Amino acid sequence: MNMVLLILSIILIATFGLSNLIYILISATTTYFAARAKKHKKLAFIGTIILNVGILVFFKFVTYNNFFNLIDSKNILVPLGISYYTFQVLAYLIDVYKGKIKAVTNFKDYLLFVFYFPYLIIGPINRYSDLSKTLYKKKKLEKDNILNGLVRITWGLFKKYVIAARIGLIVTTITSNLDYQGAYVLLALLLYSFELYADFSGGIDIVLGFSKMLGIILPENFDRPYLSRNLKEFWRRWHISLSSWFRDYIYIPLGGSKCGNFRKKINVIITFIVSGLWHGINYFFWGLFHGIIVAFQNKPNDNCKTLKIILNFILVSLLWIFFIYPNSITAFKMLITIFYKFNYLELFTNILNLGLDIPNLIVLIITLIILVISDIKNEKIKNILYNNKDEVKLIFICSMILIVLLLGVYGLGFNTSDFIYSKF
Repeated sequence: MNMVLLILSIILIATFGLSNLIYILISATTTYFAARAKKHKKLAFIGTIILNVGILVFFKFVTYNNFFNLIDSKNILVPLGISYYTFQVLAYLIDVYKGKIKAVTNFKDYLLFVFYFPYLIIGPINRYSDLSKTLYKKKKLEKDNILNGLVRITWGLFKKYVIAARIGLIVTTITSNLDYQGAYVLLALLLYSFELYADFSGGIDIVLGFSKMLGIILPENFDRPYLSRNLKEFWRRWHISLSSWFRDYIYIPLGGSKCGNFRKKINVIITFIVSGLWHGINYFFWGLFHGIIVAFQNKPNDNCKTLKIILNFILVSLLWIFFIYPNSITAFKMLITIFYKFNYLELFTNILNLGLDIPNLIVLIITLIILVISDIKNEKIKNILYNNKDEVKLIFICSMILIVLLLGVYGLGFNTSDFIYSKF
């Protein structure tokens, strides 16, 4: 079964272009042999790190962002999932070098760890020490795993195609016309928070659900992030696999919190700047602002909890400005208009010209309420769904499929097949 899974992953990756297969094979091969190196171990380690980081930087800054217009990047295809598999193999190599784990001796097993298709598109970023516990086990298609996996997959499809895709129509309408300023920008940012969350966590639900069906356990990537009371707590709940990667392989090597208070704050800021640059050169200020705020925030308490959650949600939403506009200069210009252009009445009267008619707006409002409630009552809902009778699970699965088919936004004229975070 593992060999079948590996072959299928290789075929699926190759369908996106042969270059995808070549680059991921380079990362897999170099890190596999570097981890097993006996002689010149340090040289092999450093050289392999430089090679893989160099390939990532090349595609991130030179081609994808057309950094400084160094080359014509139109005909260069960015490898599928390059950020995810590069961070994954680097973590593996560093952990082997530091003696935290043993090097894999079976090349086929290591290829499955790197090539496993579902998480290449959107994550999560996996640690070999965790994933290997279930990845290599003999696969048995068990009823509970299949049903629980399908529950999660259909919930992810609901978030992606019913909620995120609908919001995307409004956000795209506003951000594609720079005449939409002030209240329009604020609306786009608040909605984009839900769009990104529904799109990204929905994709993760699909990946984790599919893996669950095979008995493979992947790490959770979200823990109700918009219920956070400040940014420090938000980053313990949002894109957890990436946050923990930067903590373990950037922040701690810089000195972490084991140095003076001032140095600790600098380490936090540097880590977030690197995180911003991981997304792309245009996200430098997004990382910088998050880093500064997190560095100087105190541990949240439960006083005025609801108010803190609302204020933090607004702050996070405002900082998404660098995600919805093409460059930092435009982002700053549009952000400023929120604080001096109070055109809320105009927005209200023009709301039906932003991509959705009344029936679709009603659907969006209802489904957003469902999303919020599902986060607030997360544990209770999970217990009801996953620990209930098979009949209840089947009803939920069929209901979600029907809802997605009837209310999902897809088909001709819509570009909702790609997940937002797949481009990173």
